[in-house]
Amino acid sequence: MEQYARVKAEHPDAFLFFRLGDFYEMFFEDAVRGTQLLGLTLTSRNRQDPEPIPMCGLPWHQRDAYVARLLRLGHKVAICDQLEDPASAKGLVQRGVTEILTPGSVTSDQFLDPAANNYLAVVWPEAERAGLCLADASTGEVRLLELGWQEAADSMSRVRVAEWVTPETSDLDAAIAERLERALRGLPGARSPVPAARFRDASLPRARWPAEIGGFEDMPAALIAAAGALDYLDRMQGGRSRQLTRVERWREEDVLRYDAATERHLELFHPQPGGEAQHTLWHHLDLTVTGLGARRLRSWLARPLLSSASLARRHDAVERWLGAGERRAEFRERLRGFPDLERLAARVACARATPRDLGALRDGLARLPAFAESLAWMAEAAEEAKAALAGIPELETLLARALTPEPPPVSREGGVIRPGFDAHRDSLDDLAHSGKRWVAELESSERARTGIASLKVGFNRVFGYYLEVTRPHLAKVPPDYQRRQTLTTAERFVTPDLKARESEILGAEEKLKAREHELFVELRERAAAFVPELQRAADALATLDTEAALAEVASRGGWVRPRIEDSDRLLLEGARHPVVERLLPRGEFVPNSVLLDGRTRQILLVTGPNMGGKSTYLRQVALAVLLAQAGSFVPAERAEIGLVDRLFTRVGAADRLGARQSTFMVEMQDTADILRSATPRSLVLLDEVGRGTSTYDGLALAWAVTEFLHSAAGPRPRTLFATHYHELTQLAETLPRLRNVQVTVKEWGDQVVFLHRIAEGAADRSYGIHVARLAGLPAAVIERAREVLRELESERTVEHLEARRGGSRKAPGAEGATPQQALFAAVSHPVLDELRALSPETLTPLEALNRLAEWKKRLGEGA
Repeated sequence: MEQYARVKAEHPDAFLFFRLGDFYEMFFEDAVRGTQLLGLTLTSRNRQDPEPIPMCGLPWHQRDAYVARLLRLGHKVAICDQLEDPASAKGLVQRGVTEILTPGSVTSDQFLDPAANNYLAVVWPEAERAGLCLADASTGEVRLLELGWQEAADSMSRVRVAEWVTPETSDLDAAIAERLERALRGLPGARSPVPAARFRDASLPRARWPAEIGGFEDMPAALIAAAGALDYLDRMQGGRSRQLTRVERWREEDVLRYDAATERHLELFHPQPGGEAQHTLWHHLDLTVTGLGARRLRSWLARPLLSSASLARRHDAVERWLGAGERRAEFRERLRGFPDLERLAARVACARATPRDLGALRDGLARLPAFAESLAWMAEAAEEAKAALAGIPELETLLARALTPEPPPVSREGGVIRPGFDAHRDSLDDLAHSGKRWVAELESSERARTGIASLKVGFNRVFGYYLEVTRPHLAKVPPDYQRRQTLTTAERFVTPDLKARESEILGAEEKLKAREHELFVELRERAAAFVPELQRAADALATLDTEAALAEVASRGGWVRPRIEDSDRLLLEGARHPVVERLLPRGEFVPNSVLLDGRTRQILLVTGPNMGGKSTYLRQVALAVLLAQAGSFVPAERAEIGLVDRLFTRVGAADRLGARQSTFMVEMQDTADILRSATPRSLVLLDEVGRGTSTYDGLALAWAVTEFLHSAAGPRPRTLFATHYHELTQLAETLPRLRNVQVTVKEWGDQVVFLHRIAEGAADRSYGIHVARLAGLPAAVIERAREVLRELESERTVEHLEARRGGSRKAPGAEGATPQQALFAAVSHPVLDELRALSPETLTPLEALNRLAEWKKRLGEGA
């Protein structure tokens, strides 16, 4: 227990798995928390003491399953192993921590999602800026970026992070610490604060990556964060993290940016609460057949491009695969089940690869040349990929000669090295096997010598080899037999010759295992020299898998290649929602078109009934843009997309109760961010802005937001604004770049048919009561709602609304007139007689006001 206490004191923030024989044990607070989190049985050590020690344990071979559960919960685990054989130990068995496992530092497949990067995010905060280093220990990738706090917070919220490493707040200025805490608040991922001194060695990245970071001198905070990342991973892995070699500078100005709220609203990777995986874009887009391809596709979707030249190369590649249907199918089938070269290479580099890993590497290398040959039809377009996939004959031959056909998962138990690879290993193997043959022959010779036909030779770990004689034959036991164990029905003996042979056999077996482990370590070190070539091959396969998968998606869905322009135009003809279309029976989804133009058609105000499809329409436009700029084809008949620099969505309702923010506060914060950050190249989607407060406050805010987005002093982004505030449709009269579009319906008696078709013009009703009836509200409630609606649409209600609006919307000379008279006075045309013939029963004044824009169009310009 003193030994345990010393080790635990060195790792107070980790669960300590302490090896005792065939079990890993936890004690004290670790045991109490471990039983709660892992469902283990809590027991105690030294139960006779007044204060027994809480204890729980798990079999050694189940360790990784329990470690994985703790890592998923955001905890660290320190593995304390026995460093010597207990059988040969003198006194207390020597123990020490051999591994520290944290959510962001693990490299083993059983702890990782094959389709996603496992980022350790290290943040170095300063007064005005923050440096961020994203390091994936499982792939060797490092991403560096340095941004102002607002942009840094957006980027941090958008990256999927397993663990955050930051300076301890007590080491920071109070204002900087508050900014850091605000940026990290609510973000998923374990938190691992470390002393700020751990970041101070800024020379570490320069020493480790002299060639890669030559142009990074303008981002000193990011280099300090990188120093912290290297220091942390070196300590967690117990040595230099040599796999971190692929360093890249992330420039936010090179990609289409969107925040975590947009990712949630569009359900890119995760469904909304209560939803299912099939509701996400990722579920339908990820047709890759390897883990490294899935990670590449995810990175493309997470960071869509802003370069038309780079996008053209991606679209060209998808188009090539799309036109090669049979070759594409053959390639994808050949690639299916291919080992994850990227993560294998990382484990080789940091000396974490197992014999089974090297076996998978050997098998993968043997298959590489066939991939290069299968790309011959691409000619020059695939020259770089073919070169990367030509194979590594030297490494493949070495691994094939050295490893057994089915290497074991661990290197210390033997069975790793193929006979004939090493003469010393073979001599030890011969000695061990000859001794076993002697033991096997001993049974028959001793039966003949003693006349005991039932005599058996056996082995156990306590007594070693023995001769077992049943009780009826004990009288025949010769004098050189030495009794070792008495059983109920037999006795066990040894002889001097048997003990001598046992020492030779067991000594040879232990030496054989030690030699094989030594050879395996040497083999792994030799393989590490080829890591750059392995990473190039992995990179080529990841890209090919992604391109072929996107072509497969386009082929199955009838998607088209988008035309990318450097303009403020956005045209989609016959566009479809890539997820909703797949969830409906074939042919039931209604396609729609959209045209936005920053000069003449900047804002589309979308009105129409509940359940009509407004939100789907907004989302499918956003998804088409994201897909196009990720390098994918899009679900439409035609697509012309002016590059979008930022995508903003204010769709759906959600609160943040933990941060004491109501639904309306969240809505206003999101809207404020849009108004502050949008540019003329941005795309903004607004759905029901203002609905979380009173009708008039909400209408006023929605009105002001629309005017600001349109104004010369405002950002003037391309905008889709869905609303039930029909008064907003009047803005088309005063805002020249705003157009009204509506979701159409068909009425049959008291029934409503949703056509889900977008048409020009403004809707005059929302049909909320019809939707409520469809939802199953009681008939009495529905009828009462209709009565109230008729009262609200009465003339008095219209007068009240006009009074709240003020006189600015009344026609000249109409002061003091009733709303209906004011309406008539606004029209100077023979159609006035037609309007006078209408009564409130035929057309209510409110409906007439909402249709005023349509009537003015009928009357002609200047009416």
